[in-house]
Amino acid sequence: MSMHIQSAFKVNAPPHEAWRLLTDLERVAPCFPGAELAEAIGNGMYRANFKVKLGPISLNFAGKVGFVELHEDRGLAVIMASGSDTKGRGGAQGTVRCQLAADAGTTSIALDSSVDLSGSVAQYGRGQGMITDLTQQLVTRFAANLEMLTASPASSPEASKPAPAAAQEAEVGGLLAGALWRAALRFLARLFGRAR
Repeated sequence: MSMHIQSAFKVNAPPHEAWRLLTDLERVAPCFPGAELAEAIGNGMYRANFKVKLGPISLNFAGKVGFVELHEDRGLAVIMASGSDTKGRGGAQGTVRCQLAADAGTTSIALDSSVDLSGSVAQYGRGQGMITDLTQQLVTRFAANLEMLTASPASSPEASKPAPAAAQEAEVGGLLAGALWRAALRFLARLFGRAR
């Protein structure tokens, strides 16, 4: 199952500071719920784990992540990630293009993601609208954590500490409920839109 997901957020920092932070995987990875970097494996790549809980289903992906393109002059970074569920239920791979742009003293970050799910993991992702909603909510949490990280002044001892710790699993039960609600609203809108 292939998906294309676009999202965006702002960081309260100028582009050069946002770039430095966003391209430091060791600092920024813990901002993403459920993500954890392990050791560096060369060429800017890291072994990584991503844990997510969808209601009663826990998924734990083990794989690798890293930047495959960095163009600071254009504000463009491309991240590649791939992994397999540790219980053999399938896998995921994807690329995320991050485009940074100055925006009145802050930085707008546009994410353009291509994701391929395989195996039974793809069954959980059947409702692309639901996966898109879940992804957007995870990106929103990531942006909030990134904002907390950029809020600490560089001179403070807090600035040298890693980003906020990610939860053991990205608990998306509440996110899932919200995504289901939005999917139901879209269905009703289509249903009543046809009745006219």
